[in-house]
Amino acid sequence: MTETVVRLAVPEDAERIVALCEMLHEENGLFPLSLAKVHALLDRAFLKQGGIIGVIGEVGEPVAAIYLALDQMYYSETWFLNEAFNFVSPDHRKSDYARKLIAYAKACSDAMQMPLLMGILSNQRTEVKARLYERQLEKAGAYFVYNRKLSGVTAWDAGDTRP
Repeated sequence: MTETVVRLAVPEDAERIVALCEMLHEENGLFPLSLAKVHALLDRAFLKQGGIIGVIGEVGEPVAAIYLALDQMYYSETWFLNEAFNFVSPDHRKSDYARKLIAYAKACSDAMQMPLLMGILSNQRTEVKARLYERQLEKAGAYFVYNRKLSGVTAWDAGDTRP
Protein backbone atom coordinates (compact mmCIF):
# COMPACT_ATOMS: atom_id res chain seq x y z
CA MET A 1 0.00 0.00 0.00
CA THR A 2 1.37 3.41 -0.95
CA GLU A 3 1.39 6.48 1.29
CA THR A 4 -1.26 9.11 0.51
CA VAL A 5 0.46 12.27 -0.71
CA VAL A 6 -1.15 15.70 -0.71
CA ARG A 7 0.54 17.95 -3.25
CA LEU A 8 0.19 21.56 -4.30
CA ALA A 9 -2.25 21.82 -7.20
CA VAL A 10 -0.99 22.96 -10.59
CA PRO A 11 -3.00 24.61 -13.40
CA GLU A 12 -3.31 21.24 -15.18
CA ASP A 13 -5.52 20.17 -12.23
CA ALA A 14 -7.99 23.03 -12.68
CA GLU A 15 -10.57 21.24 -14.82
CA ARG A 16 -10.83 18.32 -12.43
CA ILE A 17 -10.90 20.62 -9.36
CA VAL A 18 -13.84 22.46 -10.93
CA ALA A 19 -15.56 19.08 -11.38
CA LEU A 20 -14.90 18.29 -7.70
CA CYS A 21 -16.41 21.67 -6.77
CA GLU A 22 -19.49 20.83 -8.84
CA MET A 23 -19.83 17.50 -6.98
CA LEU A 24 -19.37 19.31 -3.67
CA HIS A 25 -22.07 21.79 -4.62
CA GLU A 26 -24.46 18.99 -5.64
CA GLU A 27 -24.08 17.54 -2.13
CA ASN A 28 -23.85 20.64 0.04
CA GLY A 29 -24.52 23.79 -1.98
CA LEU A 30 -26.45 26.28 0.13
CA PHE A 31 -26.59 28.90 -2.65
CA PRO A 32 -26.75 28.57 -6.45
CA LEU A 33 -23.45 27.64 -8.11
CA SER A 34 -21.42 30.24 -10.01
CA LEU A 35 -18.67 28.58 -12.03
CA ALA A 36 -17.19 32.02 -12.70
CA LYS A 37 -16.69 32.44 -8.94
CA VAL A 38 -15.14 28.95 -8.68
CA HIS A 39 -12.69 29.76 -11.48
CA ALA A 40 -11.81 33.11 -9.89
CA LEU A 41 -11.11 31.38 -6.57
CA LEU A 42 -8.87 28.80 -8.24
CA ASP A 43 -7.05 31.56 -10.13
CA ARG A 44 -6.13 33.17 -6.80
CA ALA A 45 -4.23 30.01 -5.93
CA PHE A 46 -2.68 29.35 -9.34
CA LEU A 47 -1.54 32.98 -9.62
CA LYS A 48 -0.24 32.93 -6.01
CA GLN A 49 -2.58 35.75 -4.99
CA GLY A 50 -3.81 34.51 -1.64
CA GLY A 51 -4.89 30.91 -2.12
CA ILE A 52 -3.47 27.44 -1.66
CA ILE A 53 -4.94 24.27 -3.14
CA GLY A 54 -3.80 20.88 -1.90
CA VAL A 55 -4.84 17.85 -3.93
CA ILE A 56 -4.58 14.08 -3.87
CA GLY A 57 -4.18 12.31 -7.18
CA GLU A 58 -2.12 12.43 -10.33
CA VAL A 59 -1.59 15.71 -12.18
CA GLY A 60 -4.77 16.46 -14.10
CA GLU A 61 -6.70 13.84 -12.13
CA PRO A 62 -7.10 14.95 -8.51
CA VAL A 63 -9.70 12.97 -6.56
CA ALA A 64 -9.66 15.15 -3.44
CA ALA A 65 -8.91 18.81 -2.80
CA ILE A 66 -8.68 21.43 -0.08
CA TYR A 67 -8.64 25.19 -0.61
CA LEU A 68 -7.08 27.56 1.90
CA ALA A 69 -7.50 31.31 1.47
CA LEU A 70 -5.30 33.88 3.16
CA ASP A 71 -7.85 35.99 4.96
CA GLN A 72 -8.51 38.47 7.76
CA MET A 73 -11.50 38.85 10.04
CA TYR A 74 -13.41 42.07 9.55
CA TYR A 75 -12.26 43.24 12.98
CA SER A 76 -8.58 42.33 12.90
CA GLU A 77 -5.29 42.86 11.09
CA THR A 78 -4.26 39.27 11.83
CA TRP A 79 -3.93 37.02 8.78
CA PHE A 80 -5.14 33.42 8.91
CA LEU A 81 -5.77 30.48 6.60
CA ASN A 82 -9.48 30.08 5.92
CA GLU A 83 -10.66 26.76 4.49
CA ALA A 84 -13.04 27.37 1.58
CA PHE A 85 -13.60 23.68 0.87
CA ASN A 86 -12.32 20.23 1.76
CA PHE A 87 -13.78 17.58 -0.55
CA VAL A 88 -13.13 13.95 -1.38
CA SER A 89 -14.89 12.49 -4.41
CA PRO A 90 -17.51 9.88 -3.46
CA ASP A 91 -15.56 6.98 -4.97
CA HIS A 92 -12.65 7.67 -2.58
CA ARG A 93 -14.53 8.20 0.67
CA LYS A 94 -13.41 4.93 2.24
CA SER A 95 -9.87 6.30 2.39
CA ASP A 96 -7.83 8.49 4.70
CA TYR A 97 -7.98 11.38 2.20
CA ALA A 98 -10.13 13.78 4.28
CA ARG A 99 -7.83 13.32 7.25
CA LYS A 100 -4.77 13.81 5.02
CA LEU A 101 -6.19 17.05 3.62
CA ILE A 102 -6.77 18.35 7.16
CA ALA A 103 -3.19 17.39 8.06
CA TYR A 104 -2.00 19.28 4.97
CA ALA A 105 -3.89 22.39 6.08
CA LYS A 106 -2.35 22.11 9.54
CA ALA A 107 1.12 21.75 7.98
CA CYS A 108 0.49 24.92 5.92
CA SER A 109 -0.57 26.71 9.10
CA ASP A 110 2.60 25.57 10.87
CA ALA A 111 4.87 26.48 7.95
CA MET A 112 3.30 29.91 7.46
CA GLN A 113 2.91 30.56 11.20
CA MET A 114 -0.75 31.51 10.70
CA PRO A 115 -3.87 30.33 12.50
CA LEU A 116 -6.10 27.93 10.55
CA LEU A 117 -9.89 28.21 10.49
CA MET A 118 -11.86 25.23 9.17
CA GLY A 119 -15.58 24.60 9.27
CA ILE A 120 -18.47 22.48 8.08
CA LEU A 121 -21.47 23.90 6.24
CA SER A 122 -23.37 20.78 5.27
CA ASN A 123 -26.69 19.03 5.55
CA GLN A 124 -25.34 15.54 4.81
CA ARG A 125 -23.42 13.42 7.32
CA THR A 126 -22.71 16.59 9.30
CA GLU A 127 -22.12 14.80 12.61
CA VAL A 128 -19.59 12.41 11.04
CA LYS A 129 -17.72 15.34 9.48
CA ALA A 130 -17.79 17.24 12.79
CA ARG A 131 -16.31 14.25 14.65
CA LEU A 132 -13.49 14.04 12.09
CA TYR A 133 -12.69 17.74 12.56
CA GLU A 134 -13.05 17.58 16.36
CA ARG A 135 -10.46 14.79 16.55
CA GLN A 136 -7.88 17.02 14.86
CA LEU A 137 -8.83 20.63 15.61
CA GLU A 138 -10.06 22.83 18.44
CA LYS A 139 -13.82 23.44 18.23
CA ALA A 140 -14.80 27.09 17.85
CA GLY A 141 -18.51 27.60 17.20
CA ALA A 142 -21.34 26.54 14.89
CA TYR A 143 -23.34 27.76 11.86
CA PHE A 144 -27.07 28.42 11.67
CA VAL A 145 -29.30 29.48 8.75
CA TYR A 146 -32.45 31.58 8.59
CA ASN A 147 -34.53 32.28 5.47
CA ARG A 148 -32.72 29.58 3.54
CA LYS A 149 -35.60 29.52 1.06
CA LEU A 150 -34.43 32.93 -0.20
CA SER A 151 -31.21 31.42 -1.56
CA GLY A 152 -32.94 29.67 -4.46
CA VAL A 153 -33.08 25.97 -5.26
CA THR A 154 -29.99 24.21 -3.89
CA ALA A 155 -28.74 20.82 -2.73
CA TRP A 156 -30.24 21.58 0.68
CA ASP A 157 -33.72 21.40 -0.83
CA ALA A 158 -33.54 17.70 -1.70
CA GLY A 159 -36.11 15.94 0.42
CA ASP A 160 -36.88 19.09 2.42
CA THR A 161 -40.46 19.20 3.65
CA ARG A 162 -40.18 22.40 5.68
CA PRO A 163 -42.14 25.47 4.50
